[in-house]
Amino acid sequence: MSFSRSRNMNSSLPPLAVLLIACALAVTGAAVADDDDDAHDHELARQALVEGRIRPLAEITEAFKSQMVGEIVGVELDTDAPGVFIYEFKILTSDGKLKEVDVDARTSKIIKIEDE
Repeated sequence: MSFSRSRNMNSSLPPLAVLLIACALAVTGAAVADDDDDAHDHELARQALVEGRIRPLAEITEAFKSQMVGEIVGVELDTDAPGVFIYEFKILTSDGKLKEVDVDARTSKIIKIEDE
């Protein structure tokens, strides 16, 4: 009896394995697409930096620190429109609030401050 029970479990295992493999491939495919987008975005940002259309993150960060008080917990470079780059800072304020601050990557001016 134990043998037939084990055999039944094994007969249901292949469809389950196929499902798990299909899910893994779907996730991997999405990750590859994201990697392609990230590589493309990175190349656009690098080109903008080389051409002087944006300033280096180190310079933007120093200017930002003089304008905004808080601990920087994250930074992303986004494009709002073709050729327009925005550094998006995540800031933890002294009172424990998380804020998202958009900074123009060319001028280092704060564009928008939002509570998270």
